[in-house]
Amino acid sequence: MPTTDPSSSTTSTLTGYRYSTELALKILTLLALTYTFYFSRSLILPIIVAAFIALFASPALRFLIRIKLPKPLAALAIILILMLVTGYGFSLLYNPAAEWLERLPLLGNKLALQVDDVAASLDSLKNVVLPDNADEQNSLTSAMGSGLLPLLSILAQTTAMALFQLVTVIILTYFFLVFGGTLLRNVMRARSSLNEKKQLVRMYHMIEKDISRYVLVITLINVMLGVATFGVMSLLGVADPVLWGVLATILNFAPYLGPFVLTLLLMAVGFIEYDTLGKMLLIPAAFLLLNIIESQLVTPTVLGKRFNMNPLLVVIWMFIWGWIWGVVGVLIAIPLLVCLKIIAFHLGLLSYWLLLLNADSQSPEHE
Repeated sequence: MPTTDPSSSTTSTLTGYRYSTELALKILTLLALTYTFYFSRSLILPIIVAAFIALFASPALRFLIRIKLPKPLAALAIILILMLVTGYGFSLLYNPAAEWLERLPLLGNKLALQVDDVAASLDSLKNVVLPDNADEQNSLTSAMGSGLLPLLSILAQTTAMALFQLVTVIILTYFFLVFGGTLLRNVMRARSSLNEKKQLVRMYHMIEKDISRYVLVITLINVMLGVATFGVMSLLGVADPVLWGVLATILNFAPYLGPFVLTLLLMAVGFIEYDTLGKMLLIPAAFLLLNIIESQLVTPTVLGKRFNMNPLLVVIWMFIWGWIWGVVGVLIAIPLLVCLKIIAFHLGLLSYWLLLLNADSQSPEHE
């Protein structure tokens, strides 16, 4: 009768226990990092945004330095240009956006007319089941009035915090542009051998080149989508086509989720502008056609397979960062994921997760 070796059984038990312990530690670490990012978002988010802006503006900074402009002045010029362009774009779009917000009651009125019969039936049922109560109406009005002041206070605090974070991002971006290279040189000095220093510099330039290429290509594609959306909206006679073109450019930085939001907005526009169902659906259908061409043909062809990622994981990733950092988290989630993927690819880290992120079964090493 065969006998089992006690030592092998003990070894397998210890191996299983060690694996369970490592898995539990990894899960706890992930949860700790998630909640750290969530509760310290007012501190971490400006640093991340400023680092992204400085990284994307580094080619322009090097160009200005090559034409003999001092680095502090070059960084200041880049920040001023970015502020002027952003401010001009905001001023250009503010009035059209405000006008559409004022037209929201019209959307409610048209919806109310469409469901007038259903609403009348529901009102009759409500009057039978729940008769009018003046005291309840008065208490409701009082509650709404008492909640107005706290709402205005929260709005004022949120605006003040947003302005403070905006100023923080501007200051941090300037210091990243001016002193980011110094930090890299100090890291290189800490390396012991010349070969390690050369490898670090080479890897840094490769990572920066790939990230800059991705951001440049995606920005150009999104701008082209915005221009195409502007042209189509103009041909269809939609009011304020510039607004919809800019929204198409910005929201497309959040794949799948951003175009979905814009499609809903354009459906509301079609509902306000037209009376027939065909014309109502024509506006969002035209944008969806443009988005399908961009997402399924243009972007995969231009970027190649290295930057192609699993749509399910992309959407989950955006929802996670949207929960952690709000709208800004949704917009920077994909650039952040691509940057992490590029860094891990060049450093040879997380090969399993890189394979999991791919949209197909091809391994990262063969891309």
